[in-house]
Parts: sequence; structure tokens; C-alpha cells
Amino acid sequence: MSSQIVMLAGKAIAVVSFLFMLHSGYSAREYLLYSKSIGRQNLSLPIEIVLECLLALAVMTVALVVGVGELKPISYEAEMKRYSIDGMYSRPSFQVFNHRGRFLRPVNNVFDTK
Repeated sequence: MSSQIVMLAGKAIAVVSFLFMLHSGYSAREYLLYSKSIGRQNLSLPIEIVLECLLALAVMTVALVVGVGELKPISYEAEMKRYSIDGMYSRPSFQVFNHRGRFLRPVNNVFDTK
């Protein structure tokens, strides 16, 4: 139960930090449009907008890592524990019945009159 609460809190914090990133992008756009309209050639962003974006990015990264939950192992041994050896090699997707063997050794036809 507590891990689900942590995951839910992580996802909620990630959404809020995403909204802060959108706000910093909107603020940057408005600032650049305002600077261009008054004829100011300085196109660097104020430190408040840059800090808001970087802080939102850091918080979102941490929140997404926390909100993912328990990771599954991706090692080959962990994957192979789920299958038996009989089930591994009997998959129908690997069975090919129309292959080039018939061209390597043609079958003698008894009705061939040559």
C-alpha cells in the first residue's frame, strides 16, 4: 500500500513539475516577444526563468525515478527461469516448411517421361 502511495505521489509531483516547465517556456516566449517589441537586442533570458526550468527538470527527473516503482530484472538468466527447454525450441514461428532444400535435391518424379 505504501509503495503505491509513493508511486502516486511521484507521478503527481512529475505532473506539477511538468506544468512548471511549461510555465517557464511560456515565460521565456513572452519575455522574448516583449524584448523584441521594445527593440531591445539582448536576447538572453532572465535568471529566474532559467532557474525555474532547471529546477523543474531536476524535480521531474527525481519524481519519475521514484514514481516508476520496482523494476524487473532484465538479465538472461532471470528471463530463462520462466521457460522450460521444451518450450523454448518448439515455437511454431521458427518452423519453416517452405525452404530451399527442394532446390538443392530435386525429387525424382515417377511420372517423368524424360
